[in-house]
Amino acid sequence: MKKLEEEIRSVLEKALGENCRFPEAEWFLYELAWFFSEEHLKTARPRLIVLGEDFPQELALAFCPDCWFILGGSTQTTHWSDSLLPRDTDPVSRSACGWLLNQEFHLAEKALVVMMLSSDNRKKLAGLFRRKGIKVAAADMPPQFQSAASQKAWTEEILRIAGQIQDHTGMKLTTQRLKAAIKEKAVIREAVSDFKTAVWENPSCMSPALRDIILESVWYTEDKKAWVSHLRELTRQIRSSSSLPMEEARCPWILLAGSPVIFPNEKLPLLLEASGLFLADRADAVMLQFYTSGSAMADRVEDLVSETAAKRLPWEVSGAWTNNNGLLKAIENRLERLPIDGIVYHVLKGQIEYDFELPKIERLASLYHIPLIRLETDYQQQDVEQLRIRLEAFSEMLRQAKQGSTPRKEPEILPKPVPERKRFEQ
Repeated sequence: MKKLEEEIRSVLEKALGENCRFPEAEWFLYELAWFFSEEHLKTARPRLIVLGEDFPQELALAFCPDCWFILGGSTQTTHWSDSLLPRDTDPVSRSACGWLLNQEFHLAEKALVVMMLSSDNRKKLAGLFRRKGIKVAAADMPPQFQSAASQKAWTEEILRIAGQIQDHTGMKLTTQRLKAAIKEKAVIREAVSDFKTAVWENPSCMSPALRDIILESVWYTEDKKAWVSHLRELTRQIRSSSSLPMEEARCPWILLAGSPVIFPNEKLPLLLEASGLFLADRADAVMLQFYTSGSAMADRVEDLVSETAAKRLPWEVSGAWTNNNGLLKAIENRLERLPIDGIVYHVLKGQIEYDFELPKIERLASLYHIPLIRLETDYQQQDVEQLRIRLEAFSEMLRQAKQGSTPRKEPEILPKPVPERKRFEQ
């Protein structure tokens, strides 16, 4: 347990660094430190646990506002699952397994674990959890996303799982509750968009790793309204500050795409920063959940879920689909909106489905005349130096390509002093 806390603390301290000038940022780090603390993990007994990012969050929150989301991400929980899963299982699945099956804490003791069967690894996890006595509600993903039949099949699966959640929690899913959860997610999405825009306008204000950790903390906070309030205050502080002439404002802008980067495994974002690259944005299955929207216009639960399917599935990144354009659309969207200089395509070992998408993304990058580099890694640290060498070479190539181009003009933002506050310590 001590190693897990050390893993969390180390990442938070590295992300905060010495250059963040905004006291409000520390609130998010304290939230994460508490959520993953030994005291919290050993006493928590959630009723509902959502494993993975691809189950509609608004539906889970409509049933249980304090439900838990387990995404993976931890090197330590990956070690805890070593004897339970084959060695070729991808790190995200192994970490998620370790969160639920370990000798340190027992999150699933009273919980129903909800998951989408979007890959063979997910199916193996569902079977393993059931054999270990964990209650599981698993939904199949349709073989395609673009047809009306697929959207109907997805809707039926989600409603079936909703019935199991209702039986377990004793909470009836009403139109009013689901509409409220959909609107809450829309508020979160608006606050996230405003925050990211403020950081793009002032890229020297904080490290991209810290920016993305702040955003990912929404999965782990129990009070989403407070989270939005603090994010808006942080956005205000950023917009009220002056833009400092730091290196991040001049270095190449990178889009990180492919396998999801999941807290606390921030190896690649931190390596990008150390290599003199500015991580402008991420296009992965976790970050894209901020952009998948539901609809609160219908008057029946069934119609609300059906409308959510129509909006959500085209943007979903699922290993269950052979024709998967969600990731491609997300990357193209960012290439249109941001001054991206290069793409780092991230593939976690065991997530071969992301290599199936690579040829389409390479063709897209070629159309935009943007260099792309593919990096394969896992949650261990043995390959850090090899990755650093490759990223530094990529950075140097991009810098040479930028020589002679017009430098990016920073916006004029009136400076406003920020009161001092003790930096994050845990």
